[in-house]
Amino acid sequence: MNKEIINDMQSGQEVFFCCTKETGKEILTQEDIDDAWERMKRFSQYVKVAFPETEKTDGMIDSPVRLIHETKKELECKENVIISGDLYVKRDDCLAVCGSLKARGGIYTVFKYAEDIAIRSGMLKTTDNYAVLNNEEFRQLFSRYKISVGSTGNLGMSIGLSGSKLGFDVTVYMSEEAKTWKKNMLKNAGVNVIEFEGDYTSALKLARNEAAKDANTYFVDDEDSKELFLGYSVAYKTLLHQLEEEGVIIDDTHPLLVYLPCGVGGGPGGITFGLKETLGENVYCFFGEPTQMPCMALAMAEGRGDVSVYDIGLGNGTIADGLACSSPSILAYEIMKTMLDGCFTIRDEHSLELSRLLYRTSGIKAEPSSCVALGGVGKMMCDIENIQNATHLVWLTGGSLVPEEEWERIGLYK
Repeated sequence: MNKEIINDMQSGQEVFFCCTKETGKEILTQEDIDDAWERMKRFSQYVKVAFPETEKTDGMIDSPVRLIHETKKELECKENVIISGDLYVKRDDCLAVCGSLKARGGIYTVFKYAEDIAIRSGMLKTTDNYAVLNNEEFRQLFSRYKISVGSTGNLGMSIGLSGSKLGFDVTVYMSEEAKTWKKNMLKNAGVNVIEFEGDYTSALKLARNEAAKDANTYFVDDEDSKELFLGYSVAYKTLLHQLEEEGVIIDDTHPLLVYLPCGVGGGPGGITFGLKETLGENVYCFFGEPTQMPCMALAMAEGRGDVSVYDIGLGNGTIADGLACSSPSILAYEIMKTMLDGCFTIRDEHSLELSRLLYRTSGIKAEPSSCVALGGVGKMMCDIENIQNATHLVWLTGGSLVPEEEWERIGLYK
């Protein structure tokens, strides 16, 4: 237990600390990641016809990488840090279908469920062209089944929009932090939205309990879903090719430092798992969270996953709605305790400033939830060898579907 860090978190301070890695049993493997990747490739033919905006990525749910040199220069001045090497962003803020990182895990989970049903029904084989899933006969098949999920916003968007497109009866339990525009987008897509006057953990519990009453309801458990985790983990497959095309070298003398926004931990955990399985000690991963909702940072500091930010007097809400989680995923914690390099927390006003800085210097509109990750760049040293040769990558999470009035409301253009 790191009492000093916990005390600092309890007082609402921003913290930056390196994790003490523990040993743990193997829960998922490289073979699991490869299986998930093959499934997404099978579904690419369906994605191309169901979501035409994915034509340029050949039906794969993926985003570009971009060098942000001007952002790096201003970030160094504003944060009073030295950022060795180049700074890139992975643009999951503009992922197809739902415009956030959650598209990776949520859509994969829906696809896995749909494939299982279709194969079991005898209507689909893995050797088929999955574009047939866009036909009415499959929508009729899937309409007999229900999917439910508890969400602060973005996971519900990914499950709701992809599930309803296939024909599933989808219900999303939205916690009090969820933005109104996200609820409205889901309702307009035919998704059942149940607004819950409680936090994310409470909404998740309600969704779980309601799903247990119906054998035909598949509950997507953000706290304990291997499918979600694996959907995120395949992200490294295209990332490494993109960085190679950018001329980025990653080896034992050229480390890659990755900064990820963290809520319950499944998204950044899955991405970290994939990167670590492939790059080993040549990649360092850091999770950023709001100061009021640092559930994974608290778990890492405590050395146990069954924690709640309410236990230390935090949890008073955050503008970073996608990260508004009071307790971490136990699954994500059990895997991350063996490989996560560091954690940091960012105040809401700081993440807002970083969102404005990113837009001003790069033209990228990213939610404050995304820009939490920028706050760790240049501050997480963790005894990294050859830091002078490092490449830094900030993983953005959401932004492309945000209505213009929401950007005006948070003062993006100040």
